[in-house]
This record gives sequence, C-alpha cells and structure tokens, in this order.
Amino acid sequence: MADFRPTASQQAAIDTRGGAVLVSAGAGSGKTRVLTERLMGYICDDAHPVDLDSFLIITFTRAAAAELRGRIMEELAARLAADPGSRRLRRQSALCRRAQIGTIHSFCANVLRENCHALGLTPDFKIADEERAEAMRASALERTLDARYDAMDHLPGFRLLADTVGAGRDDRRLSDLVLKLHSRMQCHARPEDWARRQVAQLKTPAQDVAETPWGQELLSWAKRTADYWSREMDRLLEAMTAEEKIAAAYTESFSVTADGIRELSRCLDLSWDRARECLPIEFPTLKRLMKSPDPALSDMLKARRTACKKAMDGMKDTLYSDSASLLREMELTAPAMEALLEVTLDFDREYTKDKRSRGLVDYSDLEHLTAQLLTNPDGSPTETAARISRRFTEIMVDEYQDVSRVQDAIFAAVSRAGKNLFMVGDVKQSIYRFRLADPAIFTEKYLSYSDYESAQPGAPRRILLRENFRSRREILDGANSVFSLCMSRALGDMDYDDAAALRCGAKYPASVPKPELMLLALPESEDDNSPDKTALEAELVARKINSLIAAGTTVTSGGGERPLEYGDIAILLRSANTVGGVYRRVLGEHGIPVSSVQGGGFFESVEVSTLISMLAVIDNPHKDIPLIAVLRSPSLSFSPDELSDIRSADKKADLYTALLAAAENNEKCRDFVRRLDALRGAAADLSAAELTWRVIEELDMLALCTAMGDGAQRRANLMALVGLSESFEATGYRGVHRYVLWLRRLAEKGQEPSTGGSFSSAVQIMSVHKSKGLEFPVVFLCDTARRFNRQDSRESVLVHPELGLGPKLIDLKRRIEYPTLARNAIKLRLEREMLSEEMRLLYVALTRPKERLFMTAVLKDPEGTVEKLRTAVTKPMAPEVLSQAQAPVSWLICAALADGGENLTLSCCSTSDTAESAALPDDETLEADAEMLSELKRRLAFRYPYAEAVDLPSKVTATELKGHAEPDPDGERLMQDINYSFRMPELGGEERRLTAAERGVATHLVLQYMDFSKGRSLDGIRSEIDRLRAARFISVREAEAVNARAIERLFASSLGKRMLAAEKPMREFRFSLLMDADKLYGDAAKGEELLLQGVVDCCIEEDGELVIIDYKTDYVKTDEDIASRAELYRGQLMAYAEALHRICGKPVKECVLYFLSAASAVTVYKKREPQRLKG
Repeated sequence: MADFRPTASQQAAIDTRGGAVLVSAGAGSGKTRVLTERLMGYICDDAHPVDLDSFLIITFTRAAAAELRGRIMEELAARLAADPGSRRLRRQSALCRRAQIGTIHSFCANVLRENCHALGLTPDFKIADEERAEAMRASALERTLDARYDAMDHLPGFRLLADTVGAGRDDRRLSDLVLKLHSRMQCHARPEDWARRQVAQLKTPAQDVAETPWGQELLSWAKRTADYWSREMDRLLEAMTAEEKIAAAYTESFSVTADGIRELSRCLDLSWDRARECLPIEFPTLKRLMKSPDPALSDMLKARRTACKKAMDGMKDTLYSDSASLLREMELTAPAMEALLEVTLDFDREYTKDKRSRGLVDYSDLEHLTAQLLTNPDGSPTETAARISRRFTEIMVDEYQDVSRVQDAIFAAVSRAGKNLFMVGDVKQSIYRFRLADPAIFTEKYLSYSDYESAQPGAPRRILLRENFRSRREILDGANSVFSLCMSRALGDMDYDDAAALRCGAKYPASVPKPELMLLALPESEDDNSPDKTALEAELVARKINSLIAAGTTVTSGGGERPLEYGDIAILLRSANTVGGVYRRVLGEHGIPVSSVQGGGFFESVEVSTLISMLAVIDNPHKDIPLIAVLRSPSLSFSPDELSDIRSADKKADLYTALLAAAENNEKCRDFVRRLDALRGAAADLSAAELTWRVIEELDMLALCTAMGDGAQRRANLMALVGLSESFEATGYRGVHRYVLWLRRLAEKGQEPSTGGSFSSAVQIMSVHKSKGLEFPVVFLCDTARRFNRQDSRESVLVHPELGLGPKLIDLKRRIEYPTLARNAIKLRLEREMLSEEMRLLYVALTRPKERLFMTAVLKDPEGTVEKLRTAVTKPMAPEVLSQAQAPVSWLICAALADGGENLTLSCCSTSDTAESAALPDDETLEADAEMLSELKRRLAFRYPYAEAVDLPSKVTATELKGHAEPDPDGERLMQDINYSFRMPELGGEERRLTAAERGVATHLVLQYMDFSKGRSLDGIRSEIDRLRAARFISVREAEAVNARAIERLFASSLGKRMLAAEKPMREFRFSLLMDADKLYGDAAKGEELLLQGVVDCCIEEDGELVIIDYKTDYVKTDEDIASRAELYRGQLMAYAEALHRICGKPVKECVLYFLSAASAVTVYKKREPQRLKG
C-alpha cells in the first residue's frame, strides 16, 4: 500500500477540508482508496489528529462496509509495521472495530435505540423480516378496506374509487394499488405531508392547463420536441441542396412542414390551446422523383420525414383536447384519488399500529422514524440532530448517487448543515431507482458546487476523479465513444462531456481489438420448432468463448501475461434470472464450466428441488408429489417399475401408505422408511439449518453433486440453501412446515440467493446490477435486444414523487377508460426516468471489462435495422431519437454508426456463420450383382394394398384438416405406429423459452378470457393480460410472450369491430360429432364414420347467421404467404362450418381467418359459395 501515488484530483479529494465535498468518481477511479487515505490523513494529522470512531462512514451494503473496514485495518497494519512504536496507530487499530462504518439502516437503528423514548418505541425493538411484514400488511389492508366497504354509503369518493380504478371480480386490484402507492410514498421523509399536498393540489382550481404541474411537464416536452424537429427539418433542407433534382422535388413539402413546426414551437410558449390550433402539422405530398441522383440521400430524407410525421402525430395525441376539457376530466377523477390517498394513509396507520404492538419496525420505519426524530417539519435539524452531529468529525457517504430523499435529509441533519459532509459517487452509475434512489440529488449538487480549485473557503466544492485504473485504453475509448454520443442530461441525467469522460490511468502491454457489437440474424421459421433466440445468442457466445481460448488469447496478470481462462470471463445480462438458465445450459453443452452467481434455475435445480421435496416429506409424508420427487431423485433412484410395485402394494391409499405396505417385503422401501422415520423424529429438535444439513448428509447429496456435471456449482447451491435456512431462523418462525412454505414463496417470487463467486476457472453469469463494483478481464454483454420494461407506466394509477397521481378517467356507463392530463404527464416523466436509468445501466456494463468487451444481440433483420437507424445518426445523437429506442441494442448500433469504426466494431452474422462444420466420413461402396439388385428393388417397391385404410383415423380434429399436412396428437389411428423416442433429462432445471406453438396458445388464452371491451386501447389490452396473469389463467412467461399490439390491431380492424358489436360471441367453442368419413377422405373411406372434434376460436351471430373467426399466429410476410396459408386452413374452417351448422341449426354466413402477425383478415368462405368440405 506504500506505493500509492495519487493523481492531483485524488490528492485533492484526500486533503480538501472546510466545507461540503462532492467527489464525482468515475468507474475504476480508486474511490475506496481515496476514502481510506482521507481517513488516514485525519487520524495521522500531526497538528490536529482525530480518532477513527469520530467518523460516520455510510456504505450501502454490509459487504461494502466490511470491505472498507478491512481496507482501513490493512492500512493501519502497514503503517504500524513501518512505525511499531506508534501508540496512536495502535489506538486507532483498536478503535477500528467499533468505528461507525456501516449501512444507513444500521446507523438509523442505533439512533432509534438511543432515542426510543422520544418515539414511543421499546428499546428492544426488532426489525421485521419481509415475510412477516408482508403478512402484517395484508392483514392491516384487509381490515382497512373492510371498514371502508362497511361505510361505503357515506363515502362517495371511496365508492367511485372502488367502481373505477378498483373495479374487478374482487378487491385485489384495489389492494394492489394501495400497496404500491404506500410503497412509493416512502421516498418522502414525511409521506403523510406529501399525501396532503396531493389532495390540496387536486382541489386547487386552475384556469389553464399550463398552471398545473402536469400541463407544464407536457408543454415542456412538446417544446423540446418541436424545437428538435425544427432544427432537424432545417438540417434536411440544407442537406438536399447537395442534389438539385432532389431539392426541386422535396423542398416545397419540407418547407411547409418546417414552417408549421416553427409556428407550433412559438405557440407552445403562449398557451396549450394556441398550440393545439397548430395541429395537425401539414405534410404535403412529395413531388415525384424519378431516378434519384443520390438514392441514399433521398431515402434518408424520406425516412426522417416519416419519423417527423410520427413525432407530430404523437404530439397531436398528447395535446388531444382543449384546456377546459382536460381540467374538467381532472375534476372528475379528484374524488376517487382523494379517497385513494385517504385509504392509503388509513392503511399505514393500521399497519403501524400492528408493528408497534409487536415491538417491530420495518426498514422503511428505520429511515422515516430517524428523519422524524432528526428534522423538523420544515426540514431543519432538531436539537437531537444537533447533539448527534457534534459527535462526528466528518460524515462520509459512499455511493452517494443512490441515496433517497429521506436518507439525504438524515445526512443533512447530522452534518452541521452539510459542512462536514464528504460525498463520493458517480451519477452515471445510479441504477437503483426501484429502491427509491434519486440521482437528481447528486446532480443538483454536482451542478451547483464549484470546482475545488475555484471554490471560496468554506463553500461546497466538487472534485472529479476521471482517471480509470481498471481498463485498457481500447475499453475506455469504446465506452467514451458510446456515451459521448448517447448520454445527456435528458437521457442519463448527466452530460457526458470532457469532464465526465474516462481517462486511461492503467498501463497494459501492446494493444487488443476494439470492443465489438455482434448482431446475429434470427432465422425465419414458420413451424413450431422456430429457434429460441436466447439459445442462438448463447450459442454465439459459447463459440466465441471457445475460439478465444483455442486461439491462445492472453490477459494481463501480475505484471505479465498469461493464457485466458474461463474464470476470466463474465456474461452480463439485463435479467439473469429470466434467461441465465439458457446460457448455463448452452455453455455446458459446449464444455464450458459456468458459475452462476445469478442465472435462474436455483430452485428448479435437481439438488435443491430434491432437498425441498424431502423437507416437505418430513413435514407430511402423505403428499404424493414431493414423495415421488424424492423417490425418483438421484439420491434414491427408484425406477418406474419399482414405483409401480409400490403403487400396486395398496392401490386405493396414498403413496406413502402404499410405501409402508411395500416395505414389508421390499428391503429398499424398508430402508427409506427407516431413514425417513429417523429424520421425522429428529426434526422437532433441530433448527432449520441443522435439519437441512442432516438431510444433505442422509441423502449423501454432496458426493452425488460432485459426481454430476457442474459439481462445484451444485455444491454451492446446497450451501446457498443452508444459508437460506439460517435466514429463515432469523425471521423468528419455527417448524418444518413454515420453513417449506417460506422456501416455496421465495421460489414463486424469484428471490434466488447468490451462490457465491467463481469456482476455479468458470465463466460467471450475472445481472448487470449484480456486476456493479466488480471487474473482469473479458466481458460479454448479452441480450441487449431485450425490450425495455415499461410496466410501471401501464398501471391503473401512475405515481410520481413530484407530479403525484396519474389516474385514468373511466366512463362507468360504457366501461371505457381514457388517459387524463396527469396520467399523460406522469407517464412521460416515468418513461424518461426509466430510459435514463437504462442508459446508466449500460454505462455500468460497459465499464466492467478490463481488457476485452463483446456485446451481442439477436435481431430478425440486423442489416435492415442498421440501415434504418443510420438515417437518424448524428454526432452527438439527439435524445429525441434515442428515446424512441425499444432496447439498448438500438443505442449501441447508433453509437457504432456514428463512431464509424474508430473505437467500436460492428458486425452482422447469421447462424450459418457460427455453425461448426463437421466432416463426414467417406462412404464405403459395396459391389452388388444384377440379380441381388433386382430383388432388392422388387422388395423395396412393395406397397401395402390397403394403405389408405391404415391411415384412416377413428377420430380426427378440425385442426388436422389443415391440408392433411400436420398430424394431431388427438387423432387416433386404427393401426398404431410404434414410436421409440428418447428425451434428454433436464437435470439442471433450466428455464426453457416458449416455442411458437406455446406463444400461440398464450395468445388464444388471452383472446378467450379477456374482456373484449378493453380491446379498444393498448393499455386496456395490457391491463387484461396483467389481470389474466394475476388470476393465473396464463403464466408470467406466457404474458410476456403475448403480442398486445397485434391484438390491438385486431380490434381496430373491421373484423374486430364486428366482434365488439356482437351481442354474445362464442369463444373457444368445443364440439364433437359423428360424420361420414368419405366427406373428408374420399371414396377410400366410404361406409366409415369418424368422430370430428374441434375448438372454434370465435363465432358471432349477425342477422340470424353465423360468422366463424379463427385466429392464426403463423408468421406470414407477403400476400403470397397469406394466400397459401389461407388455402391450407380452408379444410379446417369448412369443418367448423359443417359442425356449427349442425349443432346450432343456423346457416353459416362467412368463415374468416385472421393472421395476427400480418394484421390481415382473409375470408375463405361466403354464403354465396356452395358449402363443401375440402380435404
């Protein structure tokens, strides 16, 4: 540690005193070392030394606190070794263990215990675990809502709330809304005061939209958008002058549009209604341009004009109504919103009462009670805060970019008005918005503080640590290129200027290839075996990893170079729990060892699921499913025949009773029963952790895991489960039954534990969030085509800490939902904040690698996507363009195009490019005489004379009549084929992506159960999908797979409008009826009957006649595709027509196919045509 040579900015951060200091520390800039050295400077100051325990040092995780404490102790030990006689250093070493180095919650807990009398808390209060807190919240909310329902006749606002945003088959929707609002209110130091301000805002009359915060937000957005497109149209007009012929054709139309946008921009400064008068913007038809002299230029101009038109259409949709109407709509929603706030406050009081009665606080209480103790209602510090602040020489806050408003209020209260506050962070790495972090706190100080060189004495100052000591220059140049082009105040909360750019401070030998963005084309497939894009991307990554290893790639280590190992590589994913299992499986297939710090599949892994099943059997052996899981597990290996023997021992009883009967004559059964009895007898006296270990030992699971593939990972999974058992004990609950329920609830929520770090030499898979603070020689940033999660902006009531509540307006008579002024404004702000965090998340990912960086994505048409984005590329990229992106890969492509290959490499490839070629052995040729060849041909030419009868089914489904092309598993043949199929067991329990057929089933389920009236808007469709997922009609994966926009296009079509107008549409109508087989299979089936079965997607009645509608999720692109598919399905639709005509006794007027992917309806039968079944 003695060789530390700080840079000038690091030295300033170490030495600066006498006022608030904000250190903006870029990635890899050595901020932890700076913190340590600053502390050493204080305690080793010869003139004014201070003790280590006079500092309050706040970090945001226990692990970070432990690491910092360890660093301080190491530095003290090094200095003591150099000066063994120093009594002061020995004293500081002793004080280090009791120094206040910890999380904000540990500090708050200490303050509350010390001052519990002032808040009515008991000194021995406990912190409620999440499971207990959740149960208490549910109970408190139920009582709160029951009281409101009982008094509903006297609460018109609550009645309106229940009938509108809380409407549903039960009160689950309202309950979820209250819980979400309560959770989001916790970002305020005094949530009750915030709620009262919202009620006052709702009641405050306004004369114009511009007087409201929502109108100001929308007008500000509209002004920025209009100004951008005004500048862009001017740029395009200038660009077209390069070609006289193009200018002659396009200038007039572009000029009219540009003038209209300029007028719109001017009117936006005047009023809402004046701006509305400028809409829609005129886009005159372009003059015809024959044989463009510069096709690239003309194509670019048309593409940008189309983008401008789309933006102006969005402007028209946002300014959709006049000011007075919008304000009236807000007045109509006010009573329900006021009731929602009141219910939420009532719930909070009820919940708080429950916690206090049990001597509990939750983590939110720790912060809010401390803030209440230390600050007055106006935010000024209390006497208690002043007393506490006198204890500290300085308050150091690490990761300051991730603080919330409540936490910042606490720091301000105990830091002598901020004068002895030392804050370290990097707003570009603020990625915890879901934990109520507010990066604006850091940004406000960053922009208002002076640079340390020019700051006045005692004034707040900022210090920038820009040198990166982690990464190669190639990595930093690539990252700087991406973010100088893409990150801004509007998109990322920070202008990525020279002050924010990273400078290379590390020394590496030679040079390496630039960071590479690899785009893989998704092959088109029309069958159910369409390739899994995640598996294809994982395949690309696996091959690249193995090629790097095989090529002898080296990395820097210990001052020299060594060959790259698997353990040097990390795969970063936006959602590791969702797709990590696929990567783990594919890499394993390629012989690549994997360490899943994250990656999904923990609870589904064979070892963990077996252990939990065994615990469930210990709790209650009469549950068949967990008992079968244990018996079939590798630990016991009961074969299917042995299980059949057990079942035969007592066919009427449950499996455990049958097992007891079988144990009388079967030694293997008897041994298991004996071991199970021993475990059940001991369970009552063992803790959860002890019982878990006992089961692991009894089933010899560690040895079995070692013998299986990924042995180290599987053993780590078992250790992680032991760790969970210890966490369960900390909740205060006891008992095997409660333990199993707790584990299963964690599994349902996807709350998987970390299974530790790397294992010797294994590729690590983790989320980008998990990677923060870590570094790896080689990084693969994958799944960058994953769409941004906009779920927060689809909720029934949007919540924003500044803009308040954003409800929908609901027409109770027609049951139609409309957006409101507030909702539109809050949705806009939430989406902007979400995109800013996604930009910062990308920054975190791109600054993890030390030497090599690969970014991957799978797209349907990479080349087409690149060319489409190329038309909008500028230096820097406009936030208005980047905000239209649906996934991070769009930002990366734009950056790579603007970079021009200087710092980034962009490549497109197909699956054939990545496939390995395998040489086939030469065919061996055998000589055959003429007689043998003739006999062979005769035998091979034999045809069974009754082949048609063999293929004739006794039962057929209408789906199978799709040109007789695809067999249906429900169709039973008169003569059965014997098929032997073998399936590789899924020992790892990885999550599998949905096939095309499964995605089709999910779409059909939504169309079967959704409320058709909600199909009029995209938000309505998405809310129905969320409702069906919550009601478990569809799974989470199925909900994600449903294309809501395709359903929106269906209901917007003329066919969809007919469906909406139908009085009682029949959906998923199942039928079975006997019919003559020759109608379907011709004369060969004459005299035979078969059972026709089918399910009609939708049937509506018009004027006493039936219209049959069948949805298809096939991927079709061209009119030829649609026509051929329609012909293929004709037989199926005609079978439906025959069946419904006979069942309903009504004529069939029309049969229509609707292709969701193409938004195309095809009529395959109309009444005027003769109705005839076709095969």
